[in-house]
Order: sequence, then structure tokens, then C-alpha cells
Amino acid sequence: MSRKKKLNRKRLGIAIAVGCCAMAAVPALLSTANGATASQAIGIPAYINPGSGAWDAFDSPAPGAGLIVANPESGPGGSTDAAYTTAIEKAHQEGKKVVGYVDTGYFGTSGWTAPGGGGTSTDAWLTTIEKNVDTWYDQYGSAGLSGIFFDDALHDCGPSSGSTEYVDLYKKIEGYVKSKDSSAQVIINPGGGTDQCYADAADTLVTFEGSYATYQKFAPQSWEKSVAPSKIWHLVYETSASQMPSAIALSKERNAGYVYVTDDDDTPVDGQQWGNPWDTVASYWSQEVAAVSKD
Repeated sequence: MSRKKKLNRKRLGIAIAVGCCAMAAVPALLSTANGATASQAIGIPAYINPGSGAWDAFDSPAPGAGLIVANPESGPGGSTDAAYTTAIEKAHQEGKKVVGYVDTGYFGTSGWTAPGGGGTSTDAWLTTIEKNVDTWYDQYGSAGLSGIFFDDALHDCGPSSGSTEYVDLYKKIEGYVKSKDSSAQVIINPGGGTDQCYADAADTLVTFEGSYATYQKFAPQSWEKSVAPSKIWHLVYETSASQMPSAIALSKERNAGYVYVTDDDDTPVDGQQWGNPWDTVASYWSQEVAAVSKD
């Protein structure tokens, strides 16, 4: 798909140290869908190994991060990582949600091959996706895993007008997750404008992922204003400290119940054509938490 760069542009295992402070309760998202979002939570793609307390910053200042995407190895990895187990258990005890990263590869429609050499077919991707969901729950379900984050998602209902072929695939994998945990939070990341049919295929949709410069001009789909704020998540990178308050204000106006803004950029790394704006914590984290928490 010729869409904006997605959260899988992170194929790194970078671990960094960040500050830690006391835990605080996570705010509830309002179900109201009229006007500006009165209450938000930070939802952060934490493509940072939590070892050595790297996730401790998410506790502070109150209310910290409410939703965290764990991503050990562009997915759950081949074996349980004790650092992730500890971090997920801690977050669960604090009332935070940690969801596991799973790549859906546009279900092969862009020509991507399913990991493990499974091919580019829809069935190959479906098998791989379900296997990764199984692995997440086998390795971290008992630690308190709260759901799954499906990346590289399609955004059209189907390949032609009136078709629901694509969204039905996402409904199928949503059902697969819910069969393991009926309370699981299922998130789909198309990263941009999405047909309304997807509102019934996930609990939360990432309907924007991009730079602040792009976010200023971004026009959400009209249906996004009529759903509960918890349905919408915006991710904004390349945002300076002086621009951050404006980005948060825009997200509230646009009915985003989850948001994360960072000064990290999308500069290509390791000879790849994409970068990873999610491998650090925003330098203005404390100020961002305050801006998100302000009604």
C-alpha cells in the first residue's frame, strides 16, 4: 500500500535508560464523542526494551502512560524475555494496559512476504498473524497482557466498491484475539484515513501517524467525530517542545482519546529507507503528560 510509514518502521531492539518516579492511576477515557476530548491517555509505541527500568518513566508524572505497545522483535520474539514479563506484570498491577505488536503486512496485498517464508497470500499472512497472537499469549498472557496491536493495516473495506473483503480479515483476527481474552483491547494501525467499516473491527484505530508538519494539515474522516474518543489514537513525531502543546490541543479537537507526541524523528537507520521515531521517550515527557491530562 502506498500509505504513510507505519509503526513497523522500528525493526530495532534498542534499549535506553529513562528516569523513573512513582506510579499513579490511569485516567478513564470519556465515552463522549461531542466537541473536544475532555480526557485523554497517552498511548505510546514503546519500542524500547524495558530492561534496567527503561519503562519506569511511563509511571510519572501522574497519570503517566495509559497504553503501551510492547515490541521485542517486530513481534513477540521466539522466547519469553524476563524484562518484558516483569514490565507487563508491573503495568498490569498499576492499571495500565500493555498490548503486543503484530505485523499484518497488509495481508500480502502490497507483495510483502509473511515472516518465515510463508509467501504473500492472505492465508499465509493469516496463519502468521494468528501464530504471533498465540505466541504473545503463551509467553505473556499470564503476566497480564491486555491485547494486541495490529500494524501495517489496510484502510479500505475491500478491493472494490461495496466489498468488505479486507475489513472482514481484520474482524477475523479481532475475533481470534477476543477468543483468548474477551476483555482484550484490539488495536489496528492503518496510520491514516480509514473507511468507517473499520470502526467495528477494533476497539481502537490509529488514524494518524506522521510528523507535526503533516498533522497540522491533517483532516480526519467525518465519522471519527461521532465515535467514543477511545476509538481514536494519533501518533505525532518530529514535534518540537514549543509545538507539542499545539499538537495535543489538535488531538483533543479531533476526538483522539489516545495520543503520543515526540521530538524523535523518522531519519532512516541502519541503511534502511525508514526510521524509528518510537525508540526513545519524548524529551518533554513530563510536560506532555500534563498537557494530555488537562481538560
